[in-house]
Amino acid sequence: MGVPNGGPSRLHSRNRSPGTGGRPGHDQQACRGRQEPLAALTYSHRGEGRIMLEYRSFDEIVNHPGLRIVLVQGMPSPWGQAAKTFFEIKGLDYVAAPWTVFEPNDPIRAWGAADSAPIVAWRDERPIHSWLDILLLVERIKPSPALLPSDVMLRAQAIGLSNEICGRGGLAWNRRLQMVQPAFADEAGPNPVATMGLKYGYADEEVAHAGERVAKSLRALTTQLKAQYAAGNPYFVGDQLSAVDIYWTAFGNFFDPLPSPHCPMPDDFRPTFTASDPVVLEALDPILLEHRDRIFKEHFRDPMEL
Repeated sequence: MGVPNGGPSRLHSRNRSPGTGGRPGHDQQACRGRQEPLAALTYSHRGEGRIMLEYRSFDEIVNHPGLRIVLVQGMPSPWGQAAKTFFEIKGLDYVAAPWTVFEPNDPIRAWGAADSAPIVAWRDERPIHSWLDILLLVERIKPSPALLPSDVMLRAQAIGLSNEICGRGGLAWNRRLQMVQPAFADEAGPNPVATMGLKYGYADEEVAHAGERVAKSLRALTTQLKAQYAAGNPYFVGDQLSAVDIYWTAFGNFFDPLPSPHCPMPDDFRPTFTASDPVVLEALDPILLEHRDRIFKEHFRDPMEL
């Protein structure tokens, strides 16, 4: 049975510990700015109150009056999974349209001025696609629960660590270069994965250094997390959940994907998402994966909805 128009999507029904964000009913005034029915809701009930992601067509969401997102469909794209989890932690209603892997997606590209997902739009504001713009948007729309600390120095630390994970030249950027590298060794000629790699700046000289760059980022995250745990704070920054914890949990699938029951990606892609570089594996401290598993259990949809 679909969620009634204008009604709450009740995302608190997912597996999440008390006090971790989201609330029954959601603040619809904050989400839509006026009391009118949504044109389409992302979620509908599926037995026992379970709320499931339902993609809408791009034409359905483009003029939607509230929050909308374009997500890579069928893959655990960490940028998109993190953004979606931000929405859910904050109890924000939203609608979603799919970005189809290896397809042109021309109408979405033209609308979002971007050649990849996620793309997020709020009301009549221009669409955005950078990880930082999306994070700052959700903090503005729904300040509580906060995903960035109020303390200025801790906030700067959280944004800096998030950039190390998500940003150009950082952890995920270099790991992605490793992931597409085999496509460039394919003697059969150009293929969609290689085309995607070129979009993300693939070059042999960059790939040659990618493993060590990834390892440096992993070691930095390990140092930070161990210091936090030693101080009695089970989060990357400060004494509460922040965007850094969500980002690392989403991006952990670039190294050791969650099992299929929790992250149901296509089997053919699982080896690509699994790190094999000895330099990277040596730097992938168990504490990082243990932290990923805990944050996933407490704050993410289980299974991930792709």
